Amino acid sequence: MTEAAKKGFLTRIESVRGLAALCVAVGHTQGFLLVENGKGLLDQTTVRDFVLRLLNGLFCNGETAVMVFFVISGVVIGRSLDVRQGSTTVASDYIAFIIRRVFRLYPANIVTILGIILLAFLFLAAPSPIDFAAFPGTTPAIHHHVANLLNGELYKPLKWTSIISNLAMVNWSMNWVAWSLYIEVCAIPLLPLFHYLSRKYNLKLDLAILVALTFLSWLLWEKVFWLRFMYIFYLGMIVESHGLVVARAFERLVGSRMAVLMLFLIMTFPNTFHSERFAWVVFAEAVSAFGIISLIVFSEQKKVPLAFRSLEHPILRWNGRLSYSFYLWHFIILTISIRAIYAMLPFETINRFDLPLVAATSIVTIAIALGIAQLSYNYVELPSIKLGRMVAAIWRRRTVTT
Repeated sequence: MTEAAKKGFLTRIESVRGLAALCVAVGHTQGFLLVENGKGLLDQTTVRDFVLRLLNGLFCNGETAVMVFFVISGVVIGRSLDVRQGSTTVASDYIAFIIRRVFRLYPANIVTILGIILLAFLFLAAPSPIDFAAFPGTTPAIHHHVANLLNGELYKPLKWTSIISNLAMVNWSMNWVAWSLYIEVCAIPLLPLFHYLSRKYNLKLDLAILVALTFLSWLLWEKVFWLRFMYIFYLGMIVESHGLVVARAFERLVGSRMAVLMLFLIMTFPNTFHSERFAWVVFAEAVSAFGIISLIVFSEQKKVPLAFRSLEHPILRWNGRLSYSFYLWHFIILTISIRAIYAMLPFETINRFDLPLVAATSIVTIAIALGIAQLSYNYVELPSIKLGRMVAAIWRRRTVTT
């Protein structure tokens, strides 16, 4: 791989990230509106429930999509560190990386949380509470914490500790999707080390690290939440080395598209058949996502120029560019919309027209969230990224002169 190719921007991977964010959005919409039975695929009692469970598992499972996010983070951050490493001391590079990541993640989240507080006071906490006992079988009726979310109970009254912890990304009570951002924040101090080790291009070392991280993940599964996912970031880091070898073998044996289809089924089927997310289910998702991302990176480096060309479509790239802000904003837009639906429509109507409601709500909330995301990207994300680079550059210069 040439240095130029290594530094190139991964347009197709950006599109994949955007598609994964859309899967999260549609999955959340289904969860709010469809009558839930909480069973695996083979435990469904009707053809309709079987088909819905299958489609949800294949295309709309938000937690599966987040595993793809983590692999992509490992790839993108690893390539970023490839470009920037070695300009000063190791300690200086490390601090500069922390600065850039903080400015990349936190400003957009802070603006979103402030916006969520305002919208929640206007549309969730202010109206009269809804009695979800009148909607049997729905998620708000089954899960008390979902009913509390839709009725804005968190904001009656709102505590400063809740505001500060949500702004700091150590709590996601105001924006439930932010649990994945908490994982990203916990990974920040480890990523330069992961990068250093992965760039030794030593298969035995990488396998040993992955085994150790996976063992710790499973051993402390119920005790240390963030540790569950660290091996997935390392998988992303080794896409540039062993992942491309795996992709080349897949391309030679079955072709890139067939390989992606096989890996996609392996990634989605375990969570489709089981109602619980066991450690082995997450592992299957992570390894399969590693294979898929490796194949797409392999294709993007002109090894297979015609494969996945559709991922370069301008609309998909635009959607991927906005994916972070979209991911932050969609959940509150969806929550407000869902509350309005339950407030306006009786249970019989929601139950009868649940699929059209899911489709219409998905389209409307995604469109609104993308519009807000465009503003956030232009006026929050881009300026904060530039500021982070500037602050990191200042830090580097000071460490050189001292």
